Amino acid sequence: MSIRRLLLGFTLIELLTIIAVLGVLIGLLLPAVQWSREESRQTQCADNIKQLTLASQKYYEAKKEFPYYTGIHRKLESHGYNTSNIGYSVQAAVLPYMEQAALFETFSEAFYEPKTKLWMWLGFIENSSREAAQTDLAVFRCPSDSAAVKSSSELTTKNCGSGMTSPVASGNYMACNGSGIGYNYDHTVLNNGLVGKKIARTLEMITDGVSNTLFFSEAIIGDASRYNNTQPEQNKWWLRTATVKSKNITYRGESTWLTDADIPGIEGLEADDEFDLPTFITVNVDNWFGVRGFSWIVGDSYSTGFTTFSLPNPNYSDWCDEMGIGFFAARSFHPNGVNVSRADGSVTFIPNSVDRKVWQQLGTIK
Repeated sequence: MSIRRLLLGFTLIELLTIIAVLGVLIGLLLPAVQWSREESRQTQCADNIKQLTLASQKYYEAKKEFPYYTGIHRKLESHGYNTSNIGYSVQAAVLPYMEQAALFETFSEAFYEPKTKLWMWLGFIENSSREAAQTDLAVFRCPSDSAAVKSSSELTTKNCGSGMTSPVASGNYMACNGSGIGYNYDHTVLNNGLVGKKIARTLEMITDGVSNTLFFSEAIIGDASRYNNTQPEQNKWWLRTATVKSKNITYRGESTWLTDADIPGIEGLEADDEFDLPTFITVNVDNWFGVRGFSWIVGDSYSTGFTTFSLPNPNYSDWCDEMGIGFFAARSFHPNGVNVSRADGSVTFIPNSVDRKVWQQLGTIK
């Protein structure tokens, strides 16, 4: 090869060949980089759930009971059904045990003795809790869900009486409310999950074993829409929850949320293996709300709870009545499954293909 040839550099054919090879290498490298980044996000998500679960265990050590949803039960005579002043979430309860005691103190008085309603289906957050409700905490966010930031800025709390609005901080992590089988989709009564409303579970109540009982899993933040008559686009079932107005619902009976004798559920809605939830949703829907996970502070299933009735990441939307009683699935943007924690403190990844009976049984304490 002459000196003149070396000075001229590559021929056009050689240059095109090199570009083609580089293109192939980049095409092979990008998926690997994306996979590595997602693996890192999934690991961070698992660590977040671990911290939340360990804080809940510290809560148990201090109080000899697991955290639960607070709330005041009352009957709304004008509507003829049982309702409540929605209380605080498990996440709110365990703040002092995850280095957030100062934040908890901003609403602790209201937490123990709520004098006004915290939330009534996208209604009002009382003044004493608004600052906390607006506080973004990274430990309550899955890094794979970029929509969480959007929801935090678009959904709002409302100041009672003033009409003022302010951002509300969303969250991805949900406490297990039960299997959803039978009437165990109703989180307002003593159901078969680890977390319910106004009722604290203890270790003695977990007859299924702590390693066989789910504590937390994930959900994908909704799209922040309110009173939107449009169902979510196909393959994005997490965007909106199907809802039906309470006036169309007949409850089975009175409930005080305190004893095994309470009557849970909705008349005619007893979920069993033959219950076709996707078809039920299409028939029983008045509206769509993008409120899934809209606020980590609110102790209600649509915001901070899930059941194991549906497999992880089902190809249909969640559903509830106007008071938030219904079916809420575990979902994530992680490939093929969700992170979960158990009552023993362990964190594992559950695939979408898990056996349905096994998954439903993990949702129970019995």
